Amino acid sequence: MRIESVWIGRDNPLLDAMIDFYYPASNRIVDVCCNSRKMWKGTKWGSKVTCYDINPEVKPDVVTNWSSLPDGDKTVDILCYDPPHLPIAAASEKSLNQYVTDYGLKETCEGDNVSSLHLPFLTEAKRVLVPDGLIFAKIKDYIHNHKYQWNLEYFNQEVRRAGLTPCDLIIKRDPCGGNLKSGRWKKAYHAKNTHCYWVVVRNGKCEPKKV
Repeated sequence: MRIESVWIGRDNPLLDAMIDFYYPASNRIVDVCCNSRKMWKGTKWGSKVTCYDINPEVKPDVVTNWSSLPDGDKTVDILCYDPPHLPIAAASEKSLNQYVTDYGLKETCEGDNVSSLHLPFLTEAKRVLVPDGLIFAKIKDYIHNHKYQWNLEYFNQEVRRAGLTPCDLIIKRDPCGGNLKSGRWKKAYHAKNTHCYWVVVRNGKCEPKKV
């Protein structure tokens, strides 16, 4: 099986394709910020995923923060990381409540960007991943406070600081993307953003020792 670097479609079939391609022998897969588990609905791997979240309202398998994972050292094959893509400051009184809930703005950080979220997770990931274990990280660049926030660049810098290796990148274009609404966006000054990135990170070198 092969997978292309540009994916037009939803996360659900993409996650199946990524696991099949990068680590089909996975035994333990953990989603560290599952929210409503929307990404795993209808997937063949979804029933094998253990779901963590800091919010007990979404009824995860384990209530925990990704900066303090309950797993033992070198026990996880794949970690799925889909953090909030906007800081708390991106939500205004006019923002849709569902938008704030769905995109985790209640659980994110202050400031202009979310780069401070990454290293605490990656440090734990380095500990719990088996040798050659993987992270599938959903990362999105965005505009906030009149500046382009280079979240992908920030994430990859922190990956290296944690002693991990960024080894592949998939650009995902959702056919339903670009439909987010907010009372703050009165006039558009930037191209409609309909894509995000899935970064593949390995606990080891870019190619696994056993192919």
